[in-house]
Amino acid sequence: MTEARELQKGMYINYNNEIFRVIRKELVAYGTHSHSKTKLFIQPLLGKGEKAINLMHHDNVETVDIIRKDGQVISKSGNKVQIMDSHSYETVDADIIPELADEIKEGDNITFINFKNNALVLEKRG
Repeated sequence: MTEARELQKGMYINYNNEIFRVIRKELVAYGTHSHSKTKLFIQPLLGKGEKAINLMHHDNVETVDIIRKDGQVISKSGNKVQIMDSHSYETVDADIIPELADEIKEGDNITFINFKNNALVLEKRG
């Protein structure tokens, strides 16, 4: 867990059981006694748009380590694929986001992420 004041742009957090990326952070003063809070502008990992949330500086937020990698699709079965990491040559089973399910085919170069021992294909490259 990380305190809200320690979050930085580009970090990923788990907020209300959804993964978000921190777009920017501001310090906001509230009330006549100059109480302040941390205002985070966040974007969903699997979506578009921006959302603002206000947290006390000492509120704990769960940070998530997300690793983006390049890979190649070895086989496809429905919304599941087996991919080979382009750098380590390790094979990984992954899900495909629904918007890409029809586009992805064997041999395609893709970008995928690993988080919490799950892999997810985010985009098709080239």
